[in-house]
Amino acid sequence: MRLEFHPLPSAEVELIHRTGRDSYANPVERHASAEEGGMPCRHCLQNVPAGQPYLTLAHRPFQGQNPFTETGPIYLCDPICAAAVPSPEPPAFLAADHYILRGYSAEERIVYGTGAVTPRDALADYAAQLLARDDIAFVDLRSASNNCFLCRIKAA
Repeated sequence: MRLEFHPLPSAEVELIHRTGRDSYANPVERHASAEEGGMPCRHCLQNVPAGQPYLTLAHRPFQGQNPFTETGPIYLCDPICAAAVPSPEPPAFLAADHYILRGYSAEERIVYGTGAVTPRDALADYAAQLLARDDIAFVDLRSASNNCFLCRIKAA
């Protein structure tokens, strides 16, 4: 199975930049990156370069709303950056030892028993195991320390 790590869709990111609002219609925060490697953009899937501006906002990476559509803080380059091309390689900004992978149904509901803290070098293997199941439509990759959404993994 070929996996692809997907950034946030450009249409969503463009809407955030155009309106200056997050998933709850609250204003986004604007900051400048103090150091290289600290703010991973969910659109280009790169770290915001040192000294460059970025947005901080609450984001819910789901189409609908139900009890399982989690929200968390994310960062985006400011101004808008080019979207990362979906790739079989995990994003380069992943520097932690462990991450959370969680499988979701086509109805955007967590499939119980799929959430696991996973070592960085095992992300692709565990995501492939989950996506081989008929009841899992996509896998979300999240920070193990802060539970922030990082990217979505799909079968190609």
